[in-house]
Amino acid sequence: MSNQIEKVEIPGKFGYGTMSLTWTSNPQAEEKSIETIKFITSHPEFGVKLINLGEFYGPNDSNLKLFEKFLKSNDPNLNESLVVSIKGGLDVSTLRPDGSKENISKSIENVVSYIPKENRPKLIYEIARVDKTVPYEDTIGYIKEYVEKGIIDGISLSEVGKESIAKAIKVAPISCVELELSLFSQELIDNGLLAYLSEQQIPIIAYSPLCRGILTDSTVENSDTFLTKIPETDFKHHLDKFKPEIFKQNLIPLKKLYDFAHNVKNTSLESLALSWILKLSGQKNFRGIEKVTRILPIPSGSTPKRIESNFGNIVELTDEDLDEIEQILKENPVKGFRYNEQLEGTLFQ
Repeated sequence: MSNQIEKVEIPGKFGYGTMSLTWTSNPQAEEKSIETIKFITSHPEFGVKLINLGEFYGPNDSNLKLFEKFLKSNDPNLNESLVVSIKGGLDVSTLRPDGSKENISKSIENVVSYIPKENRPKLIYEIARVDKTVPYEDTIGYIKEYVEKGIIDGISLSEVGKESIAKAIKVAPISCVELELSLFSQELIDNGLLAYLSEQQIPIIAYSPLCRGILTDSTVENSDTFLTKIPETDFKHHLDKFKPEIFKQNLIPLKKLYDFAHNVKNTSLESLALSWILKLSGQKNFRGIEKVTRILPIPSGSTPKRIESNFGNIVELTDEDLDEIEQILKENPVKGFRYNEQLEGTLFQ
């Protein structure tokens, strides 16, 4: 047992998001997903050590069950080298956050039941959203108890604003904060959150770095059919950027970024989008920030081929490239909320 709480150090430049493996209308066979996780965690060039999971990523703990099978089939020594960030703490029936002691305990105990005790990865736990009915510092305190017992290794935060982060860091060291960031979703830069986290030097785990698949070559090259090929039951249909009129407007900056990626940087749009985030990570003197904190994008990808497409063509961007990209988006502003008007109040809490 240990009561010494420290931040969990996260190695590498990237993480890997697993939501698309299980929280989808038609998940692929488990064997294929396990093969993909093995591929991304062991690749000699861009292998990642941070895996992002969700207790609610699919019905009946399917995301946790998949990861359990991966760990059992993987080299135990490789398992020990991994860091796993797991979101939980939601009422699964309503997907509303429940930060009560009872629910946090139930959630953490459920999560760790799927992780073998021997040769296990480092475990970072986060409540997926802020429960406004429970003081946030109390919720973080409940999670802290499990770190002190050695059941988990660290604490992360998700979809938080400055006020919640300030409350959390008074309770315990925070290993990272998971927030949305992409070329098409730069709110955390504009609202001062990037500056605040950079002051604290708390790493950011950047989810949806390809804006849920919009920032890809395929989207531009198949823009006429992109929306119609999304399954009817897909959550994307509720998001602003996937509404036909907004998507049509956003095609203007999207095509300009595509042209910049191919004609100036000789790479794909998805690689440009990820390279942009990696360029921001640790950047000095960026929009008044002396030194930007570490930012680790967590793109997904359900097959080795998609993984290679997303991770395999990262390019070095110059300060001039950053300026040019910023100018494209300044002249052609991106339209639409990150989610939609109804859900806007649940973000950056």
